[in-house]
Amino acid sequence: MLTAIDMAEAELRRLGLGYVRVHAGDEVACLDVPSAEAAGIACDPLRGEVLRAVRAAGFARVAVYIDGP
Repeated sequence: MLTAIDMAEAELRRLGLGYVRVHAGDEVACLDVPSAEAAGIACDPLRGEVLRAVRAAGFARVAVYIDGP
């Protein structure tokens, strides 16, 4: 059985994102992304797809940390 984190990460990979790790904090998905990918995630149309994917996995909110590898 996939966890919410596994589901969110699988959907983000499906969107073509490279290294993105999801960490959970209550109802918040914390996305750890390389700084090179942060701008793309924060801008539409990808932003909307990321929000949809993460919320579909069961998270209410999304935070992006840009200090990943």
